[in-house]
Amino acid sequence: MRTKVLYIITRLDRGGTTDYIIETIASLDRERYQTMLVYGHTNDPDGQIKKRLHEKNIRCFCIDELQRELNLWKDTIAFLRLYSIIKKEKFDIVHTHSSKAGIVGRWAAWIAGTKYIVHTPHGHIFYGYFGTVVTKVFIYIERLTGLITDKIITLTQIGKEDHIRFKIARAEKFIPIYSGIEVSRFRNTHVDPLLIRKKMHIPPDTPVIGTVSRLTYIKGNAFLIDALSLVIQTYPQTLLLVIGDGEERNSLEDKVQQLGLVDNVRFLGFRDDVFELLHALDIFVLASLNEGLGKAILEAMACGKPVIASRTGGVPEVVRDGVTGILVPPGDSESLARTLLSLMGNKEKAQELGMKGKEMVSDVFSVKRMIENIDDVYKRLIEKK
Repeated sequence: MRTKVLYIITRLDRGGTTDYIIETIASLDRERYQTMLVYGHTNDPDGQIKKRLHEKNIRCFCIDELQRELNLWKDTIAFLRLYSIIKKEKFDIVHTHSSKAGIVGRWAAWIAGTKYIVHTPHGHIFYGYFGTVVTKVFIYIERLTGLITDKIITLTQIGKEDHIRFKIARAEKFIPIYSGIEVSRFRNTHVDPLLIRKKMHIPPDTPVIGTVSRLTYIKGNAFLIDALSLVIQTYPQTLLLVIGDGEERNSLEDKVQQLGLVDNVRFLGFRDDVFELLHALDIFVLASLNEGLGKAILEAMACGKPVIASRTGGVPEVVRDGVTGILVPPGDSESLARTLLSLMGNKEKAQELGMKGKEMVSDVFSVKRMIENIDDVYKRLIEKK
């Protein structure tokens, strides 16, 4: 008899969290697991997310009322609909992802009498998102919800330690499991960086910096643009490729105009050829103010690219400062600019960082290992009870 697992996520917008949950569901042994995905209101203008779900043959259901924003009426409806689905389907395991789905979904599962409840926080909201009072309220709610949760899978050991420090749950409830990527896809040896640059009308000797992220405040892209304005004083031809989209795009484009960087920044939006674009970069940057792991960092490393990233969240577990990349303080444009200039002027160091990062990713951060570890969590829960 197959174990029935329900996955709940607030939204399936493009990004590392969506990749994580789709890869998890698609890769689990279907002879042992019967899965279903419930997700909330999602921004999918070109239908690519829906297409991936169909291609992976993932049974799914959308609850539009499940949204990131606090709304008592919609949150109540989302809770009731989740409760109804869980009660009707009699899932053995409910596995929630992200903050809002983690709260609403876990309580719906508990009241519906689900045997095992698992949660994966993709980062956390303990700092960087809200003011002091609101943050304290969320921490209290997370502590209460931790009482009804069997296991909490953090993306890093640092993430586990953060949750324990804020007393979200007992230490034995936490299991760090690294998010995995399809390393071979990003290591495509047939990709020619010069050809990609040619297609994009980028001269071969132009210094190219790139980032892949949602265009939202917490990702720190405004600070990256500020850093670029300092970098071009030394390297005026430097080009920044911004891959991704989000609610902050218009304000970032305005900022680029105000700083006179129109010729130095290209907003590429969502792309299906990210792995090709990564090969065209000289340096990858992730300037997040708060980050669970930073899956885009792994993808850049798999392409052998040197990485500069913020010292925040679980990032230091991936970017080992001076070894697999360089860490800078979050929100510090001047420090980021200095680091960029240092690396741009030392190509041997940049190449060394890229090689070390590439080696680490292949050893530790594969999808195969991630699925084996998640499967082990499920098996241990079922065997224990």
